Amino acid sequence: MKVLVTAALLVFSAAAAFCLDAPPCHTCGQPIQGEFFMAKEKARGGKAEICAECVNLKTRCFSCSLPVKTNYTTLPDGRHHCKSCAKEAITDDEEARKVCWEAHDGLERLFARFLSFPRTNLSVTVVDSFTLDSIFKSPGYAKQCTSVLGATRTMVVGGQNGQTYIHAISVLSGLSQSQLEAVAAHEFAHVWLNENLSKTRWATLSKEAVEGFCELIAYDLMQDRKYPVEMEKIKESPYTAGQLEAFLAAESLHGFNAVLDWIKAGETPKLDATDPDGIRAVREQPTTPNSTRPPYYSFASTSAPPSTLTLKNISGVPPRRLAIINDRTFATGEQARLTLATSNVVIRCLEIRSNSALIQLEGTGVKQELFLPRR
Repeated sequence: MKVLVTAALLVFSAAAAFCLDAPPCHTCGQPIQGEFFMAKEKARGGKAEICAECVNLKTRCFSCSLPVKTNYTTLPDGRHHCKSCAKEAITDDEEARKVCWEAHDGLERLFARFLSFPRTNLSVTVVDSFTLDSIFKSPGYAKQCTSVLGATRTMVVGGQNGQTYIHAISVLSGLSQSQLEAVAAHEFAHVWLNENLSKTRWATLSKEAVEGFCELIAYDLMQDRKYPVEMEKIKESPYTAGQLEAFLAAESLHGFNAVLDWIKAGETPKLDATDPDGIRAVREQPTTPNSTRPPYYSFASTSAPPSTLTLKNISGVPPRRLAIINDRTFATGEQARLTLATSNVVIRCLEIRSNSALIQLEGTGVKQELFLPRR
């Protein structure tokens, strides 16, 4: 999923600075005298002033794309992280996989009315840039999803009557939580496509439309997660050659159900962004996902609803931790309704700490701290 632009493509705009209160250079911290450059900060949004000397540095942060001079971290595969991005990067592989699976849970909830994303026949592996690059060159990956941040490969075992799908997703190490969730969502969308599109549709559908659909899935999750910077990066990426814009326009007018029908049985290989109504042109009437959707996989128990609120897991790094309360994932500030055995309660997550979450019951204003169970 190409949501980042490489350092070689970073564009700076020059401006003259002749003020007494000279701003400090974002990279070296020294007051800027004379000409400086405005650089876009790709990890957290906004712009940063870079002095004329630092703008020519070859060392750049992989996540935010800004030049780095001191106080930066070098990953084992040679990528650099500035001080800010190093704090947000998830370097533990197990923690990174957790974030990916939490993104899967978020997709299941967000698109529960329309589709279900495979899980039991799927593996997620965290790899460095050298391994990811070698994956791109491996036999069988030429027609699969490969990008600077993730790769997906699907293998089919057995014949037509009893075939089984096996999916392998690789995601790049050292990403922030929001980056990981966006990449994972994109790759999970590829897995769904690989299991659900017919050979006829694969033969006609353009690569840009495939990637545009996967970016739409990632964009919708980022919108649900309230990650505006990731949303902007997805929209700005030229990866889909305008197909994401076409899908977003069609989804806004006709709903996600129409997008799903078109991706499965559309008459054209790609969408026209200037004609959102083209999403209605399908070769055949697809199966309505609302009525005959595949069984929805959920972590929720099929038994009776719980009688109490329980903190099940905490993941991520401050300030972007996530907490699973009962069977719902919360970010700080997020509000949701939970079903208990005797009633429904609306709670707001006020704060997520290292081993507890502070919540507030809406309506009564009562605050309660939930702790992780002892192992």
